[in-house]
Amino acid sequence: MSEIFVPKWKEGNGSSFMKNLDRYLRYHVDLEEYEHRKRSIDAHNESKALGNAKMDGLGQHVLTVPAREFFRWQADERGCWGDKGFVREFARDNSEYRGEGYKP
Repeated sequence: MSEIFVPKWKEGNGSSFMKNLDRYLRYHVDLEEYEHRKRSIDAHNESKALGNAKMDGLGQHVLTVPAREFFRWQADERGCWGDKGFVREFARDNSEYRGEGYKP
């Protein structure tokens, strides 16, 4: 992820500073949304490619969750990925990450 560059406050009443700050923050929010959509599409394509294949000794393919989303959820909801109810609800609500043959 790129770093947010915050413009320096120069002399004056700060209106140009605030105008530039808004522009920079909007840019980075839009960039984050774009990257999230791209990761979602990649995860969907990977899940589709795996189909409903059974993993050797592991069972059916359930979800393909990008690492960024996985660790964000893990940081917000401690231990959520170990909860089968959470995983089922996540698969139900986020069909782009769901395995091809998995029905929540």
